[in-house]
Amino acid sequence: MKKIKCKEVRTYQPTYQLNPKKRFDAEQIQKILQRVVSYELNEVEYSEKQIPELCLSLAETLRNAIKEENYNRYRIIVMVSIGQRRQQSVHIFHSFLWDHERDAFATFNYENCHLFANVVVYGVYLD
Repeated sequence: MKKIKCKEVRTYQPTYQLNPKKRFDAEQIQKILQRVVSYELNEVEYSEKQIPELCLSLAETLRNAIKEENYNRYRIIVMVSIGQRRQQSVHIFHSFLWDHERDAFATFNYENCHLFANVVVYGVYLD
């Protein structure tokens, strides 16, 4: 007769922690955005084939740089939009449901003679 091994199920006790230990600092995140985006897009020209990959790699780089700041219990959401700069205007609107006491966001706009970029980072607290 075979013995059936039961997989052990881990149970976690609630922490009842309603506030973060370190708040999402929008000013500090904006400095990170400015530094990283300006460095990455400094001499980039717009190319339809390269921009989707550039958006993904830039978002990943930003997310990793922000995670190094140790905002525990925050979900970091990074949105990068890059477009060709022609003589037009762009309006970007984001709608989000969140807690105004704990959640925050930082944004940065970048332009050179070939392209524009809009980067938004949301820090959403998970209780």
